[in-house]
Amino acid sequence: MGQVPVIYEERNGVAIIRLNRPDKLNALNLEAWMQLGEYLRKACRSGIKAVVITGSGRAFSSGDDIRSMYSLESLEDSLSFFKTLHGALEAMASCRRPIVAAVNGLAVGGGAEILLLADVVLASREAWFAFPESHIGLIPPLLSTLGRSVFGERKARMLGITGARLGVEEAKAMGLVDEVVEPGELEAKALEVAESLGLIPDQSVAEIRRATVEPYRVELENMVNRLAELVLTREAKERMRLFLERRKKE
Repeated sequence: MGQVPVIYEERNGVAIIRLNRPDKLNALNLEAWMQLGEYLRKACRSGIKAVVITGSGRAFSSGDDIRSMYSLESLEDSLSFFKTLHGALEAMASCRRPIVAAVNGLAVGGGAEILLLADVVLASREAWFAFPESHIGLIPPLLSTLGRSVFGERKARMLGITGARLGVEEAKAMGLVDEVVEPGELEAKALEVAESLGLIPDQSVAEIRRATVEPYRVELENMVNRLAELVLTREAKERMRLFLERRKKE
């Protein structure tokens, strides 16, 4: 059997969803996005208390798998890939249970954007963050929409255009991270927080999530569709090719 890209388990009534491509820094290919969405829907429709999302190895997630995006050749294939991505984001956005992100290492691109939909973000002291999609001719859909309410309009634009790397304390000061935790204590702390949030009624979680996410939903879907077009452009393809060549030499 090959490596399972996402692992699901339940512990003390908490669903733990673990991104599991450590050799690829938990980059999210089509199968990973599909499983992430399926497990989120499973957890959020069951009787679990809360959800914890984390990563295997030294990364939370390096974001969308660039090799997967580079291989997309038609608009139909691209829309299918990004529809699956959007489905996972929708599963987070509509979940009636609290979601805790336990950031065990780097969170880049889509890996950092997922955090914007989490209710509590705990990060290892060793974690760092960036939204570098612009460097390969693409765009960060969640940063450009929901991220504006987290960072403010100008900071969200700056982070998206520059792809600036944020240390964990800087990310906390900007509102992306809620608490910095020692690496060896991260998962236990995430489970502790998740269990405490599990006491909150579904209706409260659902209404608060609706009020804070709903204003960006249509705009987010439009941005994801635009991303599906941009990934097929000559500029993006060339920049992805160069990125993959550099990575191969490392």
